[in-house]
Amino acid sequence: MKKLIILLLSINFSNILSQELDKSKIFSSFNFGILGGINFKSIQYSGPSLTIEGKTNINSNLNIKFSIGYSTTFKKDETNIKTYSFSNIDNIGKFSTLEYTREKIEYHIIPISVGVEYFFKRGQFSPYSFLEMGYNSYSFKIHTSIIHNGIAGLFDTFDDLPTEFKNRPPVISEDGSYRIGIGIGTNYKISSGINLDVRYLFQYNKSLINTQQILMGISF
Repeated sequence: MKKLIILLLSINFSNILSQELDKSKIFSSFNFGILGGINFKSIQYSGPSLTIEGKTNINSNLNIKFSIGYSTTFKKDETNIKTYSFSNIDNIGKFSTLEYTREKIEYHIIPISVGVEYFFKRGQFSPYSFLEMGYNSYSFKIHTSIIHNGIAGLFDTFDDLPTEFKNRPPVISEDGSYRIGIGIGTNYKISSGINLDVRYLFQYNKSLINTQQILMGISF
């Protein structure tokens, strides 16, 4: 997959560098788009996605664009957790053993990106490729099975707990995340100022999971 991404990135950059800039037309048009669709690692673990973008031209076939979006994605986990909790009732402290399965992690992501978009031709159908890079702001929610409280008993002290229940749940990374996205799409001209935009995107997300998107919307 990494080799494929590098190859596609090379093709994109080759196309960009091979263009002769028409300086008389640079930044002469501005367009906006809004697209919605699905964001997925697999169909079973898919979520909604929304992108809002603005773009301006470098020449007749090459645009620079800025975008912000929102998407939800799920990471399959299935980690079996054995841990403990401490409670204090009527000034009597007890350590309780807990067991459950961490089934999946739900990520809510707000990507902010800058990119380039290259049109292979202009017409009723206008196919293009694009490259994006940016930053992911995100939060997450853990989905678990039923938590079995006191499954191996209640204990007066931490030292009394069975060894396998003395650990805390594995920490989920909260490191900063950047993204690199590459994709293809096409515009279908509905009218002189409105296009139907359909695209496919693969994105690498540092500290998260790599996902794909299928989006559809309008640009004007």
